[in-house]
Amino acid sequence: IAPSPDWFSGLYNLPLWNRDTQTWYKKVELNVFAWDAGTEEGKDFDTRNPGTMPLGIISAFQPGDIEDALFVSVGQAGLPSLQVKPVGVLKFELQESSERCS
Repeated sequence: IAPSPDWFSGLYNLPLWNRDTQTWYKKVELNVFAWDAGTEEGKDFDTRNPGTMPLGIISAFQPGDIEDALFVSVGQAGLPSLQVKPVGVLKFELQESSERCS
């Protein structure tokens, strides 16, 4: 994710089928958020940025207390005052399937 070469987004361990009924979900939509791999210094999307020493930990962006910071927005009524914004939405839609996942 620009502007940093070690920012990324994605998902893991997302079940696309119902274990109880042994059937695929027809549609799954999921917001994805920015993470920092903790491997590079610098503010530019450039492969010449120096590596982070020692390596940082992989961490999600947090709202902290800075309004309008990168990936952060003011919350809506009834929600926390600052929230991390998603960087995208992943959509999975079943195209065809046999009756069961087995």
